[in-house]
Amino acid sequence: MKIDAEFKALIPPPTAEELEYLEASLIAEGCRDALVLWGDTLIDGHNRYEICTNHGIEYQTVQKSFDSREAVKAWILRNQLARRNLTAFQRTEIALQLEEIYAAEAKARQIVNLKQGVFVPVKENLPERAGAQVRDKIGEIAGVSGKQVDKIKTILRDAPPPVVQKVRAGEISVNRAYNEVKAVDEKAKPHVAYNSGNNEWYTPAEYIDSARFVMGGIDLDPASSDIANVTVGATTIYTAENDGLSKDWAGRVWMNPPYSADLIPKFCEKLVFHYLRGDVETAIVLVNNATETAWFAKLVDAAGSVVFPRGRIRYLTPTGRAGAPLQGQAILYFGTDSAAFLKEFGKFGWGARID
Repeated sequence: MKIDAEFKALIPPPTAEELEYLEASLIAEGCRDALVLWGDTLIDGHNRYEICTNHGIEYQTVQKSFDSREAVKAWILRNQLARRNLTAFQRTEIALQLEEIYAAEAKARQIVNLKQGVFVPVKENLPERAGAQVRDKIGEIAGVSGKQVDKIKTILRDAPPPVVQKVRAGEISVNRAYNEVKAVDEKAKPHVAYNSGNNEWYTPAEYIDSARFVMGGIDLDPASSDIANVTVGATTIYTAENDGLSKDWAGRVWMNPPYSADLIPKFCEKLVFHYLRGDVETAIVLVNNATETAWFAKLVDAAGSVVFPRGRIRYLTPTGRAGAPLQGQAILYFGTDSAAFLKEFGKFGWGARID
């Protein structure tokens, strides 16, 4: 019996709990469902086959006939849609793979038609889609709306892998993940006005890593989001929904505040207030080097040191697209170990003590 890696990869892996239950059931009751083969290749029952082989449990097989590998893949995907434990996100992922298979088949048929002197538009030639928009058909297959299909496609295309996994597992909602991805796209536009600061995940990770190294950890990110914190890793975050400006700040703080003119002064003033009062032990703040503004002057008055990066920091979208704002940035340190800060952040540019 052959195991085809491509076929096996189409099947969402079971959770550890599901696998444990399946193993216990097979040991107690034997393998009641036949494994499905295409010739000598296994196309359904991979987990049962592995468990039965490990425990010496007998099993039966049944043959399925298909004209091509694409037809086999379509059957495997449709078969997976019947699983009751799939989330809506997982069902849509499967349905989107079916879309790719249908499109490939349609293009192949179109080539045949062209050779025979017949032209049929690809969209009209897709099986099971006549009279329906592609996204709505995929939504119908997956049991979600067409709009939800668009959102899931955006997440799969633009969100970082850890975030996709959280949505897949149901830990983050599709709508929340989608809104965060769209917010990232806005911030990545090359103009200061678009730097909303609501999401920190697209700050290059090396700056976050250095901040964590200097401070020994990050207790609070007061201008963050669930998805931003995948990279930042703060113990506590405040988001646009729960309004960090209305909360107390304490501990080791990383902050890249919203860059809008009405919000950035408030975040900077609040950081300085909690630092001077002793609530914030240490902080590192990334902002535009707007030296002409009152809020920047207030940060400098309280900070211990500052580093000006060489060139403009190129904020990243989850897919790695870079978008540079129109002015440079400054990284300010609040704490008692300016030497450690300047040594670590000196690799990004030039800096100096302020105190």
